[in-house]
Amino acid sequence: MVKYRAAIIGACAAVALAAAPVTPASAHPHHHGWPVFGLAALGAAAVVGAASIATAPVRVLAAPFYAPAYYPPAPAYYAPPAGYYPPPPGYYGY
Repeated sequence: MVKYRAAIIGACAAVALAAAPVTPASAHPHHHGWPVFGLAALGAAAVVGAASIATAPVRVLAAPFYAPAYYPPAPAYYAPPAGYYPPPPGYYGY
């Protein structure tokens, strides 16, 4: 069973990689493959929408676990002491 599953996943990946460069990218308003692509996009949108609605209560209940951790404010910035930097080079006639 595991071998068949791995073979099916590999075959799907190979088909997806082989089919990807078949259609060239184009900015023209031509809709090649509209019925198949349109129905697939519509189905994917419906599945994602249903999954989002179905898992919304779980996300709301789990929100405290996803909240960012509290970090104290950074220490105040103070300029370095005056003698920190070396004297300026004599570029300007000094």
